[in-house]
Amino acid sequence: MRSQTMSDWDKSVGVIVSEIIMMETSSKGLYWLVEGPSDIRFFEARKDPEVELIVSGGKRNVIGSIQALTTNPVSKRMLGIVDADIDWLLAVDSIPGNIITTDPRDLEGVLLRSSAYGKVLAEFSDPAKVKAFEKNRSCTVLEYVRDIAIQFGKIRAVNDLTNSVSLRRFRPQAFMQKGAWAYDFDSVNRYAIEKGVCLSIDDLEVKIQALPEVDPWNYVRGHDAVNILAGGMICEIGRGGKVDADRIESVLRSGIEEVEFRETKLHRSIAAWNLARSTPTL
Repeated sequence: MRSQTMSDWDKSVGVIVSEIIMMETSSKGLYWLVEGPSDIRFFEARKDPEVELIVSGGKRNVIGSIQALTTNPVSKRMLGIVDADIDWLLAVDSIPGNIITTDPRDLEGVLLRSSAYGKVLAEFSDPAKVKAFEKNRSCTVLEYVRDIAIQFGKIRAVNDLTNSVSLRRFRPQAFMQKGAWAYDFDSVNRYAIEKGVCLSIDDLEVKIQALPEVDPWNYVRGHDAVNILAGGMICEIGRGGKVDADRIESVLRSGIEEVEFRETKLHRSIAAWNLARSTPTL
């Protein structure tokens, strides 16, 4: 059973706390607080029956709800699961020990690097088109997706380090060149400047160059990568059927093998939390 009493993205910490207190009157189970609906769909098949999944409407609400109930006995049965995002790059406040993060950098990124990615290709792509694309580009489809997503991700990183303006409509498909699986990064940069990420394109480029060199996937926002892959399926490597980001994410969520999931930092963190509280492991 899961909690969904109102819009998944229209909750507050107070609402979430009230939900948990109400559920406590009828059961004394475990509560996993996750960010959004796609997380619910992933963990629904990977939890024990006594675990209540609570969609919290974002990372801040997960952390805020856990903090709000720190002194309540229920806190020992609460686990917050959030995306790592680029917290490694930011001066973020310490978080409670019962909040764990995904492997770099989010759940979608984990799934794209698993065998689930191959199942997405099998479901939606034309093998001959994939082969031709990879030969022409001298890289795999996934490498291309990653490299395009990094360029968007680094702009997001600069924004998070500076002005933190809203980039809600900053989606890769909005900048695709007509009829090709390519992106107009001049327009991408102009959009970022218009939104106030930096004062000028030169300033933006300097700040991007100053970002630390790390595992490239640390800069890849999973939803951007899926959006890019969907664009490729639509215009260049797909077999012509219906495909969009939601369909791709659905295959990714169901496609990761159990043995792969058990090797992730996310699974190890959940198992450690379970062990520390003498509760059944996944």
